[in-house]
Amino acid sequence: MGTGRCGSTMLSRALQAHPDVLGMNEFFTSLAAKGDGAFQDRPIDGRRFWSLLSEPALTFDAIAASAFRTAEMIYPYGEGRFRPETGVPAIAHMTLPALTADPDALHDDLAAVVPHWPTRPVADQYRALFTDLGQRLRRSVVVERSGASVAFLPALRALFPAARFVHLSRSGPHCARSMSRHAAFRTLLLLRTEAVESLGLASPFDLGPEHGALLPDHLAHLVGKVDVDRVMRTPMPLAAFGKLWSHLMTRGVDEFLRLPPQRRMTLAYEDILDRPEHHLGRLAAFSGAEPHPAWLHEAAASVVRTDRPPVTDPDTLSACAPGERALERQNRLPHAGNAR
Repeated sequence: MGTGRCGSTMLSRALQAHPDVLGMNEFFTSLAAKGDGAFQDRPIDGRRFWSLLSEPALTFDAIAASAFRTAEMIYPYGEGRFRPETGVPAIAHMTLPALTADPDALHDDLAAVVPHWPTRPVADQYRALFTDLGQRLRRSVVVERSGASVAFLPALRALFPAARFVHLSRSGPHCARSMSRHAAFRTLLLLRTEAVESLGLASPFDLGPEHGALLPDHLAHLVGKVDVDRVMRTPMPLAAFGKLWSHLMTRGVDEFLRLPPQRRMTLAYEDILDRPEHHLGRLAAFSGAEPHPAWLHEAAASVVRTDRPPVTDPDTLSACAPGERALERQNRLPHAGNAR
């Protein structure tokens, strides 16, 4: 879990190279972006569960079709069967292509079986999906990683009461700067600061098509096929992203610390850059995967340091201060995964 723009994509790529890890890359973000029940607590049948997985997420389709497609979107656009202009299955933008070189074939394999699954709680449907994929791909350890997943932590904690959680963090001002250049985060910021607050909703992921008629014209497009060019042209101060980062971090830390110490671990992006083999080894061991030396060497080699100038804007630094204080509070406490 993390705020996003904190090095989590880099971490996912390292884990995906592990022979035992089923890396569910951006899985819950892909589903939550649709706003149609990814974290519902009522039972659903296989047909409805498959719809949750496979029906398009309009926001991601719009970003994928634009000139601002994000690096996380790794579906073979232009070569695969699906087109963002007509709808890509939610799990095909980022999750399936991280698991296989032929995401269309894996999609079809799942489509042949998932709709026939029995009615059961959605958490059990997720477990069945992870088990099915693990068996198909011969992976025994499931690691889900989504951008801005700190927003989902209460729901994930309820759905998966035995799961272990890793909080990956990065300096707030650096996260804010990265968010400010990212189409999905610019959209998220608009949703949160204007549409969501104007409607009194708790989360940008609660916003659905039914809210379109309640929003002014300049925001109504955000609940359908987002006008990504318009989003990217909209002036947004860097401090607004610092405020978003602090909001995510303060809430995320509070929820993270509700977990028993033996089920939580912390990682800092900056520490991974300094000692990649050590910290990737910690992560593998905490997740239940063997930190094989060959994998550690390969994964560490994929960690690339990019030097960025410091953020000096006083408004942004001030906006990030509450999140930085929350992070300091978290790091003073013991966590089982930090004992190695």
